[in-house]
Amino acid sequence: MRSITPNDRAGGSRHKATRCDDSSKSLYDHANRFFLSFVGSADDRHVLSSEETENHRDRQVLAQLIGIIEPDQAFRLSGELLAEFGSIGRMLGESDAALHRVLDSNNAVVKLLKATEEFMLAKLRNELPRRLISATDQRLVKYLQARMGSRTTELMRILFLDSSHHLLNDQEFGEGSPQRIYIQPRTILKRALELDASGIILAHNHPGGSVTPSKSDIEFTRSIKALCLELDICLLDHIIITSDRWASFRKLKII
Repeated sequence: MRSITPNDRAGGSRHKATRCDDSSKSLYDHANRFFLSFVGSADDRHVLSSEETENHRDRQVLAQLIGIIEPDQAFRLSGELLAEFGSIGRMLGESDAALHRVLDSNNAVVKLLKATEEFMLAKLRNELPRRLISATDQRLVKYLQARMGSRTTELMRILFLDSSHHLLNDQEFGEGSPQRIYIQPRTILKRALELDASGIILAHNHPGGSVTPSKSDIEFTRSIKALCLELDICLLDHIIITSDRWASFRKLKII
C-alpha cells in the first residue's frame, strides 16, 4: 500500500503558485469561501484590520444563511462554528459529525450547511469546460480547491477522462490523515478500466499549505504513470491543492 506524505517536503516551491482574485461579491472566494453577499458598512472596513474585517464578514454572512431557519440563534451559532473551524470554507468541508459537535442536535442547521456545500460544488462542477483541454484550467482548479482545499486531512481525487478529454467521472480515493494518504494504485486503475477512461488527472490536498511535492508524492506519481503506460491510459497531470494555491507536476516537469 502506497502513501503520500507531506512531512518530507522541501522548503519553498519550485512552481510559482497561482491565487484566485478576491471578490466579496462572488459565490466563492479562493474557490472555497462561500459568500451570499457582503454584509457590513464601509466604516467597518476602515476601523477593523483586514483579518478582522474578513472574520466579521464571514460571521455576518454565515448568520444570514443560518437565520433562514434559526433567526434567534443565527449570530451565536455562526460565531461558534467559525471559532471551531476557522473559516466558512473549512466548515463546509467538514463531516456531519463534526458539525454536530458544535450544533448539538440541531439537525436542520446541519442539513442547511451541507446543502449549501453541495450547491456550491454543483455550481463549480457545472462550470467545468465540456472539454478539459488543460489539467490546469482555472475552472478545474477552483472546483478542486472547493472540494478539498480547506480539508484538514489529506485526500486524493481522480478525474477520469475519455479520449476527447470529456470528464467521465471524478471520485475520491484513499484513507486520509492530516499527514498522509493511504492508497492502493490498483484501485485507481481498476476504476479507470471500468469507466473505459483514456486519461486521468490526480489531485490531492496539502492541509499544511505547502504546494511543494514530497519525495513520496513524486514516487507515487511515477508508479501510477508506469501502470498507466501498461494499460494505455494517459496520466495528464497531478495537481497539489490548498485553499488558495496549487502546483502542477507537469509544469514542474516531474511527469
